[in-house]
Amino acid sequence: MKSSPSARHRARKLAVQALYQCQYVNTSPAQVVKEFIEDNDLKRADVTYFESLVLGASRDQTPLWQAIEPLLDRGGDEIDPVERSILLLGAFELKTHIEIPFKVVISEAVDIAKIFGATDSYKYINSILDRLALAFRAVETSALGR
Repeated sequence: MKSSPSARHRARKLAVQALYQCQYVNTSPAQVVKEFIEDNDLKRADVTYFESLVLGASRDQTPLWQAIEPLLDRGGDEIDPVERSILLLGAFELKTHIEIPFKVVISEAVDIAKIFGATDSYKYINSILDRLALAFRAVETSALGR
């Protein structure tokens, strides 16, 4: 069954929080997912999508950061942990969820940055993911004349 856009949006917001937590706890991403499912009201979120985002982004973190880092204006270790989580999630969706238009992925990441990030972090997130889309979604972006 296909989940609603709002259920996926909630899953993304929770995934950013879980990825943030993964940066600070000495437990596996699978354990963080389990704890999130147990401790949060996920009735209106796409739990399956949430789980796949956290586990997939965590699993693919190294190659995703290798693609992101050349686009940054500072070292990856200097990126705010919230921004880092949002960039990781956005990169993972751009790379692996080609069924979701790249503009939707970027828009969702920008919306989440407006909620959780610093004042203007959404602009930075937009800039990085827009350039990353050119690499990960070359066919899709070139079809739009980019």
